[in-house]
Amino acid sequence: MLDAHLARMLSSSRQCRCCGGTFAQLLSLSCDRPDIVPGDLEVQDNAAVFATDGDVLTDDFCRFGQLRFLRAVLAIPVADSRGEEFILGTWAGVSEDVFDEYLGLFELRETEAMGSCPAWLSNQIPPESGGPLACMLHMRPEGQYPELQVSEVNSDLARMQELGVGLEELLGFLYAYGHDLASLVYDA
Repeated sequence: MLDAHLARMLSSSRQCRCCGGTFAQLLSLSCDRPDIVPGDLEVQDNAAVFATDGDVLTDDFCRFGQLRFLRAVLAIPVADSRGEEFILGTWAGVSEDVFDEYLGLFELRETEAMGSCPAWLSNQIPPESGGPLACMLHMRPEGQYPELQVSEVNSDLARMQELGVGLEELLGFLYAYGHDLASLVYDA
């Protein structure tokens, strides 16, 4: 049987009292930059990655020193939710060759032709979980962000991707990222 609070989270919009964000249906989180990139590097339009040498951060790409990153998603199934997933917007560290190939196919919305490639999860999920995790980055069709699958089978995140998370763990994620649980779970 589906938990009543989870059912409400899956079927209605909620506004977080802490950040003001409105969450429709199942909540998702998004990291605005790879963890290694300083907060003072301003987000620019995607065109900047083609027009600018040196460090650049856009909504979809990041070049920082010799490092290259792509916007990706990491899906975690929600236990007892009839197939719902908790989606984390993350950053994948990739090789320069993968980065350049992805850039060349991005505007054409043909990145799926790249298949899968090794990558590093470049955000600590959950917070304070340690360094980057080895992953496979799976390209998806029609301009969707690529999806990360954690390769390090002994990590908590790999376990979560395989077995899913319960409502309590999901709420723990949201709390760790500063969201007001009461406003997200209960009627305002």
